Amino acid sequence: MNDEHFGDLCNRYFLGTISAEEMAELDCCLKGSQGLRVKFAAKARLDTNLRDASSSFEKKQGASISKVPSRPKWQWAMGAAAALVLIALVVSLFYPERKREHIARIADLHGAVTWIADGEQAEGRLEIGNELTGGTLEVSSLDSWAELVFEDGSSVWVSGPAVVTISDGGVGKMIRLREGDLSLDVSPQPEGKPMRVITPSAEAVVLGTQFNVSASPLSTSLTVNEGNVQVTRLADGSVQEVKADHRVIAALEHESPFQASPRGDSVWIWKSEFPRDVLQGSLGFGAEGRLKELHAEAHLFRGDYGETIDPVLLYSAVVGPRGRKMQPVLLSKGARIRIRGHLDQPYQVDFGFGTHHARGGLSGTFSVKRKLEPDQDGWFDVELALEDFVRMRSRFVESPAGHELVWLWVQTHRKDVGLSLSSVDLLPPESK
Repeated sequence: MNDEHFGDLCNRYFLGTISAEEMAELDCCLKGSQGLRVKFAAKARLDTNLRDASSSFEKKQGASISKVPSRPKWQWAMGAAAALVLIALVVSLFYPERKREHIARIADLHGAVTWIADGEQAEGRLEIGNELTGGTLEVSSLDSWAELVFEDGSSVWVSGPAVVTISDGGVGKMIRLREGDLSLDVSPQPEGKPMRVITPSAEAVVLGTQFNVSASPLSTSLTVNEGNVQVTRLADGSVQEVKADHRVIAALEHESPFQASPRGDSVWIWKSEFPRDVLQGSLGFGAEGRLKELHAEAHLFRGDYGETIDPVLLYSAVVGPRGRKMQPVLLSKGARIRIRGHLDQPYQVDFGFGTHHARGGLSGTFSVKRKLEPDQDGWFDVELALEDFVRMRSRFVESPAGHELVWLWVQTHRKDVGLSLSSVDLLPPESK
């Protein structure tokens, strides 16, 4: 937009002769350009000074003068929403912004994690100890995570891929989870100011407890380990009180059952089922259409906190125990993980998994690398002992035995070698 046309729109606005279409055009211009907002603010100051001067002169002289015309009532009714936006833009230029208070800090992180505060990505890499105002945390892949700790000691583990927005205001803490997994350890909240966790299909009200949330665009699974959580299904407003060792699933469509139920006894073996247990990757059919395969998807890894590396292209397939009636899957000492799949050529492959405490939040992530040699048809069948995996942080538990399996990833680095999975099994310890 040229300066002459913009100036004409501003003059029409201040003279009260602007049309509805011109008001919308001016609003769009101001939203899209900081430079135009500065010019508009200058014109607004001039308009205010002229009106004040005119009023003062009239009072002193008692004379009849040609006044700066006022804006007609129809304009304010027609452009109320746009006018509010314009006022907000001008106020933001006239008055310095109030310093935002820190509400949380980064206690731990790994992999592709980004912090966006008020629409602006944080400069540099996130590091442990960084203090955060309200904003959005993006965790780009399932082998990445972050831990946030609020000022009152409440902690939130975020496992990717996930998008989480946090705030802490007059009505209490609010966490919006668009997708992904959270494990929350919530300190007792002030009376009348509960923590609220909102997903696309549910809202949880929390006063102080430990629970886990897994959200997708279509449904939310919530498991309570300690205390109680009130969960509302957004589709129809139905409410469930979920107590310790119980879980509930809130689907976006309200025909599905919405009833808290016991988690059930833990199991020590597990076999993946596609598509139910797919967390990342794309499904396809294998030879002669007889076998469903989970094909690895590409994503970028930009380094852990404090690192400055060029982005690394990864190809990952991720699975995990899911399903409406799925019992907790616990890892046992001596257990084995068997993975079958396909590779186009021999290649080094990374294997890893994440665990929760049996009655709590994230207890660790563990990984191991293996050079795989597929057969002449490209198939591989690898069996890994639980003891082969090493923890990825010294703060994590030394052994995953006795902990709940949450997700398992298989990935290759830098090159697409046709990685796909046909099955993943958790096998019991070998009998002696």
